[in-house]
Amino acid sequence: MTTTPIEFDPAYVASRSAPDAQMYYDEVNSQEPMKSVLANNPEIFFVPPKRGSEWGQWEFQPGAYYDTTVGSRHPYWRDKDLPQPSKNIERLRSDMRTWGYCKIEDALSSTQVRTMLKRVLEQAEGERLAGIAQKTPSGQNINCCVNKGRCFEGMIEQHPDVVQGGPLVEQLITEALGDGWICTSLIAAQSLKGGVPQALHQDQSNALDSNHPMTVNVLTPLTDIDETNGGTLVIPGSHLVLSEAVRNGVPVGKLPPAINVDAKAGTMVLTDGRLLHGTGINHTDTPRVVMLNGMNKPFMRQQENWMLSVRPEVLKRASPKLLQRMGFQATNGAQTNEGHGFGARGRVAEAAGALVDFRLAADRGEYVRVGQLGPDSTPAELREAFTLRDVVAKARADGSSAPVGIGGSNSASD
Repeated sequence: MTTTPIEFDPAYVASRSAPDAQMYYDEVNSQEPMKSVLANNPEIFFVPPKRGSEWGQWEFQPGAYYDTTVGSRHPYWRDKDLPQPSKNIERLRSDMRTWGYCKIEDALSSTQVRTMLKRVLEQAEGERLAGIAQKTPSGQNINCCVNKGRCFEGMIEQHPDVVQGGPLVEQLITEALGDGWICTSLIAAQSLKGGVPQALHQDQSNALDSNHPMTVNVLTPLTDIDETNGGTLVIPGSHLVLSEAVRNGVPVGKLPPAINVDAKAGTMVLTDGRLLHGTGINHTDTPRVVMLNGMNKPFMRQQENWMLSVRPEVLKRASPKLLQRMGFQATNGAQTNEGHGFGARGRVAEAAGALVDFRLAADRGEYVRVGQLGPDSTPAELREAFTLRDVVAKARADGSSAPVGIGGSNSASD
């Protein structure tokens, strides 16, 4: 009978794992930069909003960040060269780097806006009638929009038929995130009268120390937005302030005041994932509708579990580009399926890393996973209709010239 070494005993391990003994304890458990933001900016109320019944007792005191206006009318910001709606790529690049956001003018045509807004409002009403509406402190969200209208499929693709400014949008996101970026989710966010604002936050994890964004959110107003109807609150330039604080390990000091983003319907507002922002307050009787289309680097986990949530008919008609954006494409070893997709790069990546057939086989109840095999396996066991075999065969038939899947040289290594 063997005895497990005491060094492997949980109690022994715990006894030698006090915080001051742990690797990177301070870094992993740091609450910065938000801890010092809260401590040094008490008047800005970086707190989750109260419920509607308790709202309005102190949030609109002079200086509170909820009680603000757009940049052009704000005493602190009105003389600053803040982002303006533009189609000029040089201006948009400069705004993104300097302020953490930019405004792409007329990214959607008026017809494209009308089409998408109609679909959002119809879907919102349908989900309310079905008793499945997702209420938020600010109003109502419509989630996983890809299942809820063909226009939303095109929005994830940035297809010019749906987003006339798609090529420009994609170029800017690629410059920010690098090639192969994916979509984390597509949500239609309604801010309604009587709702409460959102606490200022970053989309990118506080712990991600980077010189450039790891995430970019594309906010597309389908109704005009400003300080009257819940235009998104932002602190211009905060992406650099907070990133520098994390990188240098210094507390965040006094921050500038927040403003509401103002933009016409059809403008696309790109925001750096490090920018402090949050939903504003809608004081009007008309729903404020903004599409939230987040993007991130391909190795990061997506907010929407596309693998499970996308309807089969959407997957069957989806273009390779849409599938890649939703994560049904393994490249460079990112989230393979039974190993399929390791080493898929460049022109062969589309076939070599395609994952959608695994999901469709599961929908049919026909997904056969590879299990335990060995030299004593029977011929029937070895000839089982493994889905992996079919997917790899299809990838090879599609013309890939690189080793794919079974027997290839594309597996992970030490």
